[in-house]
Amino acid sequence: MTYCCGLMLEKGLVLMSDTRTNSGVDNISVVRKMFSWRVEGERIITVMTAGNLATTQAVITQLRRDVDEQIDPNVTTAPSMSDLAEYVGRVTY
Repeated sequence: MTYCCGLMLEKGLVLMSDTRTNSGVDNISVVRKMFSWRVEGERIITVMTAGNLATTQAVITQLRRDVDEQIDPNVTTAPSMSDLAEYVGRVTY
């Protein structure tokens, strides 16, 4: 089970996620489940993941590739949160 939590405080936002994953009774590992992109002074986009590790890795890899290759829009250039949600939705399908 994955645990993610966001707290909105007076001075900002705190985001947390666990890193534990298992694939059997005796096989417990640590896997990153929180990924962030930053445009200094403008926005920070954080994605928290749960579920199939291969799907998570494929989506995060595609998001990173789009940012690195400056594919427009991407998580750093989408003009609004709804545009960003549509963009991420297209990446995941």
